[in-house]
Amino acid sequence: MLNKRTVYALHALIHLAKEGHGARLGASALAERVGCSHKFLERILTELRQAGTLRSTSGRSGGYSLHPDAAGISLAEIIRPLEGPVALLPCASHRFYEPCTTCPTPGQCGLRLALVDVRNASVDVLKRWTLAEVVAAERDLWAGIRSMEHPIPYENRPSIESKKLF
Repeated sequence: MLNKRTVYALHALIHLAKEGHGARLGASALAERVGCSHKFLERILTELRQAGTLRSTSGRSGGYSLHPDAAGISLAEIIRPLEGPVALLPCASHRFYEPCTTCPTPGQCGLRLALVDVRNASVDVLKRWTLAEVVAAERDLWAGIRSMEHPIPYENRPSIESKKLF
């Protein structure tokens, strides 16, 4: 699950994307829109500025604005600087790989293989969804063009590979 910092960051950047190309909003205005304290959001936005996702301008008409290619900012570019690795275990991470201390055979570990698959699928989706697509999807939801998708409940179905084992 995403931590609160990341959720506030996502909502703040979505608000900036809705404002349009080149729009600037101050941290206090964004904090009011997302429902958190100004100081808390300011620290989060500073991290994203340091990561290159945001720009900041000082002064009376200053504030935060999205990187010039705002439409192309993926959810992965927002989540990774705040959350760190996407993988569930360090052995399944691409950028932050570390062998598991509890695994006797890391090179032949089926769990690692499964978790690398989960990591790859998660990263693929997070890279595909951009701020522009999130804003467009929200617009479609409000217009009734699209309906909200809900998680599919788990159904206990044996996988193809597990059938082969028995």
